[in-house]
Amino acid sequence: MSCRHAKSDKEALAARLKAYRQEHNKTQEEVARMLDTSVFSVNRWETARHYPNSSVMKLMRILKILT
Repeated sequence: MSCRHAKSDKEALAARLKAYRQEHNKTQEEVARMLDTSVFSVNRWETARHYPNSSVMKLMRILKILT
């Protein structure tokens, strides 16, 4: 996938991440710890302002945050 992602890709990822977090009663801080990243990054992904890099995407799939 290219460095630039369609807005719909960011929005879809944001919705999946937020749904996962809410379904598992996790805070953004807890998700950030799981992904070894900052709360700031999780917030930006969840609000579709940024897209995680490929390493984080892979970890999200391993942890079944994304399918």
